[in-house]
Amino acid sequence: RGAFYTFPNVTAFGRSADWLADYLLDEAGVAVLPGTAFGPGGEGYLRLCYANSMENIQIGVARMADALSRLR
Repeated sequence: RGAFYTFPNVTAFGRSADWLADYLLDEAGVAVLPGTAFGPGGEGYLRLCYANSMENIQIGVARMADALSRLR
């Protein structure tokens, strides 16, 4: 009775949602949607889908964590 999506707030990284989505695709090989794909109120958020195997989710999250840790 729910969706397979999460919409985390990523404003702490100090970059636009569009920039972060491109960065994660280029640097981590993980495709996410910027929140702005759902309107201007989505700035500062990314949409992630977790309709996949636990193994693939863990790999994707680890890749994202590695790429995002390099931004600090």
